[in-house]
Amino acid sequence: MATDKQNSSGMAKLVTEKDGSFKRQESAFRNTIEVGGVHPPEKGRYHLYVAYGCPWATRTIILRKLKGLEDIVGLTVVSPLLGSLGWAFKKADDYPGAEDDPLYGFNHLREFYFKVDPTYQGR
Repeated sequence: MATDKQNSSGMAKLVTEKDGSFKRQESAFRNTIEVGGVHPPEKGRYHLYVAYGCPWATRTIILRKLKGLEDIVGLTVVSPLLGSLGWAFKKADDYPGAEDDPLYGFNHLREFYFKVDPTYQGR
């Protein structure tokens, strides 16, 4: 099994506040899906990428199910190991249950950010 194990415990390296809480950095990509908006709701237009090791991803999976969006918003699972290049698709980390990127064939999720903004500076 090919696995990017370098820094696979990356979640433990997240910087916390003095009180132990974690403050997420401001998102560089925050938009709203709305009728008449820049990003209109359309079947097949959006795709959800999740890592079961991410608590935020778990919430999006639950919401997708509760809202009945399984046939509208696609879903791909990446490796739960947070490697040195971030969350990896199956071809970069053959972790059981991880899937290949069906849209662009990327190796790591971070490649989406660089596709949109080659100067992206986030994690």
